[in-house]
Amino acid sequence: MEMCSFAYRFLFFLMCSNAFPAFLATPEEVSALMHFKRSSIDSDPKGFLQNWNVGGSNSRSNPCLWTGVVCSAADGRVGSLNLGNMGLTGRLNLEHLMALPRLRDLDLRGNFFYGNLSYSSTASSLLCGFETVDLSSNSFNETIPSEFLTSCPRLVSLNLSRNSIPGGIFPFGASVRHIDLSRNRISDHGLLNYSLSSCSGLSYLNFSDNKLAGKLGDMPSCTNLTILDLSYNHLSGDFSGVDFGVCGSITVLDLSYNGLNGTALPLSMANCRQLEELNLSGNKFTSKIPSFWKNFSNLQRLSLAHSRFSGEISPELGDTCGTLVELNLAGNSLSGGLPSTFISCSLLQTLDLRENQLSGDFIEQVVSALPALRYLHLPFNNISGPVPFPALGGCPLLEVIDLGSNELTGEIPTGICSYLPNLQRILLPNNFLSGTVPSDLGNCTNLRTLDLSFNELSDSIPPEIWSLPELVDLVIWANNLSGEIPESLCSSSTSLETLILSYNMITGGIPSSLTKCVNLIWVSLSGNRLTGRIPSDIGNLQSLAILQLGNNMLSGEIPLELGSCRNLIWLDLASNELSGPIPGSLASQTGLIVPGIVSGKQFAFLRNEAGNICPGAGVLFEFEDIRAERLANFSLVHSCPATRIYTGTTVYTFPSNGSMIYLDLSYNSLSGMIPNNFGPMNYLQVLNVGHNELTGTIPETFGGLRMIGVLDLSHNHLTGYIPGGLGTLTFLSDLDVSNNNLTGPIPTTGQLTTFPASRYENNSGLCGLPLRPCTVKAGDHDLRDSVGRRRFFGGSILIGVLLSVLIVLSLILVLYKMKKHQKNDELRVGYVESLPTSSGTASWKLSGVVEPLSINVAIFEKPLRKLTFAHLLEATNGFSADSLIGSGGVSTLAGTPGYVPPEYYQSFRCTTKGDVYSYGVVLLELLSGKKPIDPSEFGDNNLVGWGKLLVKENRCSEIFDPDLMGMKSGEAELYQYLKIACECLDDRPLHRPTMIQVMAMFKDLQVDTDSDFV
Repeated sequence: MEMCSFAYRFLFFLMCSNAFPAFLATPEEVSALMHFKRSSIDSDPKGFLQNWNVGGSNSRSNPCLWTGVVCSAADGRVGSLNLGNMGLTGRLNLEHLMALPRLRDLDLRGNFFYGNLSYSSTASSLLCGFETVDLSSNSFNETIPSEFLTSCPRLVSLNLSRNSIPGGIFPFGASVRHIDLSRNRISDHGLLNYSLSSCSGLSYLNFSDNKLAGKLGDMPSCTNLTILDLSYNHLSGDFSGVDFGVCGSITVLDLSYNGLNGTALPLSMANCRQLEELNLSGNKFTSKIPSFWKNFSNLQRLSLAHSRFSGEISPELGDTCGTLVELNLAGNSLSGGLPSTFISCSLLQTLDLRENQLSGDFIEQVVSALPALRYLHLPFNNISGPVPFPALGGCPLLEVIDLGSNELTGEIPTGICSYLPNLQRILLPNNFLSGTVPSDLGNCTNLRTLDLSFNELSDSIPPEIWSLPELVDLVIWANNLSGEIPESLCSSSTSLETLILSYNMITGGIPSSLTKCVNLIWVSLSGNRLTGRIPSDIGNLQSLAILQLGNNMLSGEIPLELGSCRNLIWLDLASNELSGPIPGSLASQTGLIVPGIVSGKQFAFLRNEAGNICPGAGVLFEFEDIRAERLANFSLVHSCPATRIYTGTTVYTFPSNGSMIYLDLSYNSLSGMIPNNFGPMNYLQVLNVGHNELTGTIPETFGGLRMIGVLDLSHNHLTGYIPGGLGTLTFLSDLDVSNNNLTGPIPTTGQLTTFPASRYENNSGLCGLPLRPCTVKAGDHDLRDSVGRRRFFGGSILIGVLLSVLIVLSLILVLYKMKKHQKNDELRVGYVESLPTSSGTASWKLSGVVEPLSINVAIFEKPLRKLTFAHLLEATNGFSADSLIGSGGVSTLAGTPGYVPPEYYQSFRCTTKGDVYSYGVVLLELLSGKKPIDPSEFGDNNLVGWGKLLVKENRCSEIFDPDLMGMKSGEAELYQYLKIACECLDDRPLHRPTMIQVMAMFKDLQVDTDSDFV
């Protein structure tokens, strides 16, 4: 028994020894950690550091048990501190942590620390023990002192990436081997030059995604550097003159997306014999691909994409074939084919030559000899002849074949998967293929995507295709396909997400088995010859976001169950033979839709600009790998006298709790009343129920359709009055209530009186602008209308008088200040010549220094006094048509070009709230001194996105033009102007102020600050 007791006590001792360190941290370490917490952490929202305390009965609380603190098992001293991704906020002071002699690893990434990382001279005299320091993804936005961590002789790795640091830091210690300063705002060329000239000890240097400009310096002493990343900066100059020195260790060199030019590679690069990855994409070489490659015997990845190379591909590039795994020459102007020297690329896995002018038989002669090839991307070239599948039998590992938008003809070869069993994606859209879809594609058991759109294929889709076990995307629109969709659809697999077969000649009904495809996101069967009913179980498709069944011969009622599709944002049932009532359940998903499920899809939208002359509001197309000019010649485009094509990428216009955005039920035989519960569909932008047999009144709840842009209720049997609430819909740009039985006056609010008379015609009881005047009758209704209109016009006159007085007073104040500053202004001489016409075709020129504009015209003056009329012209490109919303014919929408509000990409309509957004862009432009779109400044982002990011990260001071920040008397007002700009730029149109409210904000600011702007 005593032996058992001893064994138990011994086991308990071992367990305790493993649970707690043998030694405790010193009181000095406890004090240093607590001082760090008090001085650097203002907010700990998730309470991670709640156990950092020395209170209570235990005055020597063990910090080795504190969150994030790791102590040495040998002596209990603090060895590392990991507080990453805890949401901590505060001005970081490292002084107390530097006093911990055994602290080697410091990880504070992913928080909200800010400051310039300075510390006292006392801390500088301490022998800091840091070896790795990670301060990435914080909120540092100040210049870092040059002495930063120079007292840390053991420092090996420093990571300050993903902040907003403008410069500083150097000279850094000789012990440093790894420096990551990527994704900051560094423009200090001295830091770059120092890093490249004093890099003898560095092995990793990353300055990517900064603001570095000027010529790329030489790097003769970088003997140990293995990875150098200077991508996404503004470096320029002749690349061929750069001296890489010995360059004996570099394995990765990334200079992509700068402004480098030249006709050859630097001769000194011949010394970079260890180079494994070279990326020169996104530069401005405007010449043939250099022929200097034979020394790169270890090169595995080479990217020269989007660098303006022209001519034929250099045969010498094949000298890299011994080790090359990836080759990307996309987005240039290359012609000819792939040289025969590439036959020896036995390890090549990825070949991307898209968006060039390549032609010839290089696929059969060269590509076919690449045994390791997995990904072949050749869309948007000039490759002609038959589909070269048989030649690719020499590439048995192929997973992706992309030959879209070429000039291929003939039939699709059979037997492809007998020699390419790993195929996952076959992309052949926008060619001139004929014949049928081969049934033996059903043997491609790994196939996930089949896109044969915009060809001339006929006959039915083989049943073997429908049975593919891994099929996710089946896209074969704009062909001549016939036959029926089988009832066996999704009987063996539910992987299908995209089914786009629109504009073919498919017959039969929509099989009930479609409702088993529970992962479907986008279904488009429009423009076929489908008959029968829409399956009632369609509500099972909980992921369904886009359903297009228009231009068929479907009959029966609209299933109530459609309202159960909780992600449905786009429903097009136009031009069918549907009858019965409109289900109110279609609005039941309102407030429940979460964005994201269909984001990132390439689309084209054919908008009907001719009103109800043509059926439907428009047509949405899937648009991957299809040329815009090919779509422009599509017969459907010319079926209406006025159409416009937009292309882009699908994005959601609501952050959460969304609703349907597009609902087209026009040209059917629907009856009954319009459901009242459509009113709360806050994000609905297009509602078209025209050309039906609807009765009843226009719901008063339609005043709640806050985002509606297109509302077509024409050609029905509606009665009653036009609700006054429609006049409050600030986005409404297309209203049609013609050919009904409506009565009463047209409301005079909003823009209702600005629509053409044709949008109200054939309603015998309607009156008022733009129709005939309403006559005053004895009836109460007409009398109330007359009184209401008199009140409205009386109020309008009063508002007009007040605004006129305000404008006159503003002009008087302007003239007074111009007189006041006349002496100073006489020193400035200049003029503006040839102001552009409204067409935007005339040029304009500035000479000398133009007179300063008291930007009273733009509602503000004092802090922006240095801005001139010339600046305002430049900000709006001379008020040219290029800066206007909606100009042009075939438009390409990707991102937010110029001053266009984000919601324009969904409705393509101009609104007053959109004007407020555009005003916000101009205001932000003037505050920052930057253009709305500048790839060299913002990359893929733009001025608005950049500004919002800085505001979100509490870095507003970085937005302002330095010249404006120098005017201390107006600095506080700048922040007020920025606040107004941000309100104008709200992504949610309903949250933006009106222009009258904006004017009021400026007037309030004038009173609060006693400034002299108007």
